[in-house]
Amino acid sequence: MSSTGQRNLEMVIFDFFGALRSGRYEIAAEMLEPDVRWQGLHEDWVCLGRDEVLETFRTGIEERRDVDALEFIRAGDQVVFGARGPGITEVGGEPLEGQIFNVYTLRGGRIVEIHDYRLRSEALAAAGAADGADWR
Repeated sequence: MSSTGQRNLEMVIFDFFGALRSGRYEIAAEMLEPDVRWQGLHEDWVCLGRDEVLETFRTGIEERRDVDALEFIRAGDQVVFGARGPGITEVGGEPLEGQIFNVYTLRGGRIVEIHDYRLRSEALAAAGAADGADWR
């Protein structure tokens, strides 16, 4: 039987991102708590509720940024997502150095919060996740 962390990881990767990628926003919406909160890189960059969060994803998907690598790390009720590539240069006029990280917090099989981070180490620390840099 899979752990809660494993189920959360699979839900974010396959179900949520799969629905977004295929344009099935109504299915993605069901995986978000109605009062989901997305905290951006700045304190005043906040999306509240399903509609705002989905609109932000829609906009991001339409931009079609060039990405070289994706990383997902499970950490109990959280999943760390990282994207790296030459197309990840800025968000909202805020410069990025070719990467961005999100920490997804899940409860009861739904995403309740998303938080953005510039650095992998910040995202891992926020999620209480071990650094998996020792992959072989």
